Amino acid sequence: MTEQMLSGYRAVVRGKCDHCEWHALTTTYPEMVEMYHDHLRDDHPKAWVRA
Repeated sequence: MTEQMLSGYRAVVRGKCDHCEWHALTTTYPEMVEMYHDHLRDDHPKAWVRA
């Protein structure tokens, strides 16, 4: 789901969905988890229930 990389002086967390082409960037892992779960809940509710 996520990958962490350094961009300049800030860490960037990149997330993607295994069910579609959704992807996002943020600076914290907790924020990425929230964004990913919001995406799953809205777009893939059956996958979100299993997660």
